[in-house]
Amino acid sequence: MRLLLIANDFPHPFDPNKGIFNLNLAKALNPEHEMRVICPIPWVDEWRARRRNVPALAGNRRAVLQGIEVHYPRYYYPPKLWRSSYGWFYWQNVRPTITSLLKTYTPHAVLGYWAHPDGQAAVKAARLANVPSAVIVGGSDVLLTARDPRRRQCIASVLAAADAVVTVSQQLKDKTIDLGIPPEKIHVWSQGVDAEKFRPGDRGDARRRLNIPPDCRAVVWVGRLVPVKALDVLLNAGAILHRRQIEFRLYLVGGGPLRHSLETLAASLGLTDLIWFVGERSYEQLPDWYRAANLVVLPSWSEGLPNVLREAVACNVPFVATRVGGIAEIARDECDRLVPPGDPATLADAIAAGLTDAGSTVPPDRRVPDWTESAHALVNILQPLLAASTPNSPSPHNVPHLIASTGQTQ
Repeated sequence: MRLLLIANDFPHPFDPNKGIFNLNLAKALNPEHEMRVICPIPWVDEWRARRRNVPALAGNRRAVLQGIEVHYPRYYYPPKLWRSSYGWFYWQNVRPTITSLLKTYTPHAVLGYWAHPDGQAAVKAARLANVPSAVIVGGSDVLLTARDPRRRQCIASVLAAADAVVTVSQQLKDKTIDLGIPPEKIHVWSQGVDAEKFRPGDRGDARRRLNIPPDCRAVVWVGRLVPVKALDVLLNAGAILHRRQIEFRLYLVGGGPLRHSLETLAASLGLTDLIWFVGERSYEQLPDWYRAANLVVLPSWSEGLPNVLREAVACNVPFVATRVGGIAEIARDECDRLVPPGDPATLADAIAAGLTDAGSTVPPDRRVPDWTESAHALVNILQPLLAASTPNSPSPHNVPHLIASTGQTQ
């Protein structure tokens, strides 16, 4: 099977850690199914990179990344303006690349990751190639973006036009049904983890490599320092723990725009000596951070089914997280704790209990799928679409509906 994936959530020269999970999926598919990827790079990412003196891309915006051919068109759009038209801007920027690629590569199906704008481009690309389309719903597209009425209409139109909708949790399927998408069209699919990297290991060895004291009680958070992650709630929970004289160290692994304001908040709460802003770390370094932890914490306001917690489970580390998205679907009764979002006191209680119990109740053999298993499951979703598709006949996509509902032209 030949597959084309369209996703801006994918590693690129200006952000090599972005969307690693999609690269892992493409690698897992590639041995048996020839892959091509189109990863549009937002123009603002390139502009920021130039300000950091990162070399610009050459004229040939094509690369081979770990055996996968990837195309990197530039994606122009007006930041924070006319967001319901992002699908139109996206398509205008990727269409030349798609048209050129289709001259030498004819996919059997086109995948889009995120419903909008990537999914809209995937549906239109599939129409050009006269093949089926599938759109993967990752979480914030239907949980957050769809709160805007106009973008909700765009998302619903894209998912109605796709031949299949794939959600990464049952909870996301339920939310997608709420958009008016027929349940029989929606497939729940489990994303994988890199089982070679994310697996149980010796905590002491990991701490020696990371220079973490061997006897401290380490709480680890991994992600982007952005508002949806509710790190202010986490810091206030830390202040409660500190007042209770509960010993802990909090390691925030990741970068983002809120770092300065969070450092200021930590200082005002008297937590400067208890919180380490680790900064961004490579994907290869993350397993040690999980294995070094007594507890992984994720206090987000919204999530789909986060990679961080699936990786923590693969490393056999307990977690405390908010009961949002599909997190409850992977929580283990024996060791994981779920709390309501935005409640520092309850979060502090759960962290304190988790630190007390950590290591004593973790089930010894709780698996999450690896990427090979995940890729096979996705292929099983796609194959019936191919069987129902007749070569050189009109594809059953509802593209006129997609175009009409967004007020855009192809």
